[in-house]
Amino acid sequence: MNLNHITTVAKANKELNKYTGGSLSLDGLTSAEGLVLPKNISGYISLGGLTSAKGLVLPENISGYIYLKGLTSAEGLVLPKNIGGSLYLDGLTSAEGLVLPKNISGSLYLDGLTSAEGLVLPKNISGYIYLNGLTSAKGLALPKNIGGYIYLDGLVSAKGLVLPKNIGSSLYLDGLTSAEGLVLPKNIRGFLSLDGLTSAEGLVLPKNIGGFLSLDGLTSAEGLVLPKNIGGSLYLDGLTSAEGLVLPKNIGSFLYLKGLTSAKGLALPKNIGGSLYLNGLTSAEGLVLPKNIGGSLYLDGLTHAEKNTLQKQRPDLDFN
Repeated sequence: MNLNHITTVAKANKELNKYTGGSLSLDGLTSAEGLVLPKNISGYISLGGLTSAKGLVLPENISGYIYLKGLTSAEGLVLPKNIGGSLYLDGLTSAEGLVLPKNISGSLYLDGLTSAEGLVLPKNISGYIYLNGLTSAKGLALPKNIGGYIYLDGLVSAKGLVLPKNIGSSLYLDGLTSAEGLVLPKNIRGFLSLDGLTSAEGLVLPKNIGGFLSLDGLTSAEGLVLPKNIGGSLYLDGLTSAEGLVLPKNIGSFLYLKGLTSAKGLALPKNIGGSLYLNGLTSAEGLVLPKNIGGSLYLDGLTHAEKNTLQKQRPDLDFN
């Protein structure tokens, strides 16, 4: 049921008296005072136009998501104990007065928070958690179990950051410029993105990464110890030299090394499940190709003659 055109509570209540279930969209409301909502909603409820929770009494049970993106304060906000979908509170700039449900079956959006002070997160979040606005991990206690992605791209320091021992999906920490104080889980089933790091000093990576690993900000491989196996792609486009680079034996998908201008010291994995990007190479001297490349080989910087020479060695490959 879409009531976006309704701008007054009186009109909303008149319509809601006839309402029996499904989803409810009331984004046109700017105030919840006097609003009477159903006790149960089998779908989602959207109240994106509210800037205050004053007078808001939410249903006891909501099977879908709750959209309250316009709230700038949690004052007076009483959320259901359990939410079957996601919870959107992107507009909150402070966690003061915020009492979150114990369990959220979907994702939690708190992108507007600039501080974790007073923030008590649910014990279990089945989906993603968005905390991109945090610049510091002070006071942040993450749930033990997070089924989806963890977005903490705003953190500029890992000081005080305590991550779960195991991350079922992916971790984004692109705002970190240093690995100082960063303790990563032993296993990450999904992706790990640390594009903000310019140096590998102090970086201890998980033994296994099931998805991709992105370290595009590194300009040098000095001190870099990569996992033995990467199930997805490996992004190292910031490297201009292969000096000190020890690649995994197996990469499940693509390998990006677009910044390399020379193959000197480059020892490629035996197996690459996807494509190999070496677009920056200006010479094929010293280049030893993997035994198996599942996708294409990108050597845009080489002359036509050099490409032809390599293709004679490996006629099975698609040289782009």
